[in-house]
Amino acid sequence: MNAAARLVHQGVITRHLVVTHLLSRRQVGVFMLGLTVLMSAVSIIYVTHATRLLHAAYQHNIAEQDLLHVQRGQLLLERGSMMMQARIQEIAEKKLGMIIPDHNSVVIVHE
Repeated sequence: MNAAARLVHQGVITRHLVVTHLLSRRQVGVFMLGLTVLMSAVSIIYVTHATRLLHAAYQHNIAEQDLLHVQRGQLLLERGSMMMQARIQEIAEKKLGMIIPDHNSVVIVHE
């Protein structure tokens, strides 16, 4: 016991505990720094992957928009051809049995 008391009094044991404690703190600091770098790298990989997926979806939507724009133009042309006056008159005469009245049958109403 006397030898242990002498070592504590001289500070040998205290210095040993301090050095051991600092090494473990330093190791914890290095570990935390390494963990932070690793998490940062994983985050960059994740964000890059998500960005590529979103860009691919965007390009797909742009292509679909162009296709729909072409289809809309085709439908407008079809509607225009269906609404032509000659086509309407033909349908009215053939399917509905309508005729253009002669001048004697037309009555003009004045208010």
